[in-house]
Amino acid sequence: MPTTATWRLAFGNANDITNYSYFDVMAQSYCAAKVPGAEWVFALRRDCTMAPTCNTICANAKASILSTISNQRKSVGCFDAFNVIKSHPILIPNAEFDQPDSGKVNLGSYSYGSGGCTWRANHCGPNYCCCKAYN
Repeated sequence: MPTTATWRLAFGNANDITNYSYFDVMAQSYCAAKVPGAEWVFALRRDCTMAPTCNTICANAKASILSTISNQRKSVGCFDAFNVIKSHPILIPNAEFDQPDSGKVNLGSYSYGSGGCTWRANHCGPNYCCCKAYN
């Protein structure tokens, strides 16, 4: 197991790693909740300034997506895109039955819907693409 110092050297603050992974989990949950019908769903990261459209990101990931699901489907496409606000206040952890920081704003996101799939390349907008595998 890497030491804390190794993590910081490679990735920065260990808490940042946890939070960043949390955004990926949140993205996967969002995409799974938005998919129309029963489909395989993947949330792929999109860079703010140096990224193609989500349609292109999903298309470029086709081989990897289909391999992940043992080629149970034939096609891959984007169906939604959204932006997770990554800089947010850190709330006090829940302490047993209390809700500290109750009523305070924490996480936020913006849904682009299917229009996010064609959001202009190399331009800020969605930071996650929702891709689905289908027949």
